[in-house]
Amino acid sequence: MIQMRVSLPRTILVISVTILVLVLYFVVRKLEKANYTQTCNHSEKFHQGLHNLAGRAHSVLLSVGLTHFLCYGSLWGQLRLSKSLPWEADVEFCLLNEEIITKDEVYFARTFRNKEMQIDYDSTEGVYSVTDSKLPGAKVQLIVFEKDPMINMLRRVGWKRRVLPPDCESLRSLNCFPPRLAEPPLPKKEFGGYIMPVPREGIEIQKYHYPTNWWKEILPKNC
Repeated sequence: MIQMRVSLPRTILVISVTILVLVLYFVVRKLEKANYTQTCNHSEKFHQGLHNLAGRAHSVLLSVGLTHFLCYGSLWGQLRLSKSLPWEADVEFCLLNEEIITKDEVYFARTFRNKEMQIDYDSTEGVYSVTDSKLPGAKVQLIVFEKDPMINMLRRVGWKRRVLPPDCESLRSLNCFPPRLAEPPLPKKEFGGYIMPVPREGIEIQKYHYPTNWWKEILPKNC
């Protein structure tokens, strides 16, 4: 009888914890499903605004003399649809650090502000984010690369990568690719009604940035 009095509360506790874990599991799954579905619901109006923002950012980068080109998901969109992929909320341009460091940072930021855009720099990731308060949720990412003379490859900048050795094959986060793909003059292609620079050799850069699945079309869940 004493053993029963001791084990019963423990059994109730185990059952309660199990029920709580199951409830939390189903709640998280439901939230994840909602988020995945949401990514596919960007309206045509949203994407028109996103492409317009990318076009304005492109014009500023041209005016200050910075080499830039569509990359990552935005390059996939250009290659497949000549516009942003339906679930994308940003446009990615790749830039070269050796050019950026020759520009005055205050002037660079002011040039964007003069065109009613805000620009912020994430030094950890090595990425500038360009936004417009009239276009909530949309942004243009300027992803910075620099040439590593030890391996003759372009690699991502940012503090979290500074300590990494120049091992492109083992350290995928470096996102290395050959400098020849970024050599100007760059080809230009249509992207959402605008003519944008793209890397040389078409899909070639994606083989470096998506080495395990560049030949596949990867869709977000529930899309």
